[in-house]
Amino acid sequence: MPATIRDVARLAGVSEATVSRALRDLRHVAPGTAEAVRAAADRLGFVPSRTAAALATGRPKVVGVVTPGITPWFYSSVLEGVDSVLRRAGWATSLVNLGEPDGGRRRLTDTELRTAQASAYVVIGFGLDAEEQTLLREVRSPLVSVGGRFAGIRGIGIPEVEAARLAVGHLLQLGHRRIAHVGADVGPAVVESVVGERRRAWAAMLEEAGVVAPPDWFVSGGLRLDVSRAAAERLLGRPDRPTAVFAATDESAFGVLLAAQHLGLRVPDDVSVAGLDDHPFSAGYGLTTVRQSPGEQGSRAAALLLADLGVRRGAVSTAPAPVELVVRTSTAPPR
Repeated sequence: MPATIRDVARLAGVSEATVSRALRDLRHVAPGTAEAVRAAADRLGFVPSRTAAALATGRPKVVGVVTPGITPWFYSSVLEGVDSVLRRAGWATSLVNLGEPDGGRRRLTDTELRTAQASAYVVIGFGLDAEEQTLLREVRSPLVSVGGRFAGIRGIGIPEVEAARLAVGHLLQLGHRRIAHVGADVGPAVVESVVGERRRAWAAMLEEAGVVAPPDWFVSGGLRLDVSRAAAERLLGRPDRPTAVFAATDESAFGVLLAAQHLGLRVPDDVSVAGLDDHPFSAGYGLTTVRQSPGEQGSRAAALLLADLGVRRGAVSTAPAPVELVVRTSTAPPR
């Protein structure tokens, strides 16, 4: 027989009203008491009714995660980070998968955000167009973006310029000067605050090193492995090919590695490759990269929203998430 609120109250040594307040995360329950109630509920396997909680508080215990897709590694990692924090707090995650930018997507965006189906929202912002960003600024529910910064919207993310400079600086320290960049053009699928800053950091680092980068040392791979591979084959197939490539993401870097293999080039003897992300497959590829943690960014975003909603006490930092250079076997001094 399922445990009841009376069972939890008896085990925790408190009243049923205190159990109800503690599991609804109301502030006037002492932290020690609230922890004892949660421990008792966990031990008994008691699951409070979210419908009842919504009726009592006037808001659903749900945070919506708005994402352009669910298969890319970054998106799924953010979702896992958000969900891990919410589950511990007794809240649910509601997935809003926008999909391709068409009329159906716009209707979903309008319906979900304008009618406030959730109490707060995490928005994974890589693939939002200007109209969707404007809509976000009109949302009255607490909201935070992950992956890309937008004017008027709080965001959790990495220091893009610092991250790119770590990768390009590593290649320069190895002695490379002919360093190309496989990135992406700004468009509906990507945002200026990510790909634009990484590209500008690459160009600035070369300029500081006294290198004048030809315009065609930048190629767009759309942040996709297949497109990046095709772009890198054109880049590396030239007689005056670069000795190193900085890819805007690890998935783009995988495309560069496959292009080099197809052309019979050895990595890192003939060309060094560095990425940015530390994708789960990067270690297997031996890819030198700059590590970020989208899961941790999702966790911070969820914690920030719970603080907004009065569930968590204390401030949550919105400072840039840490990054670090991870050196593997895909980079070496030029021959």
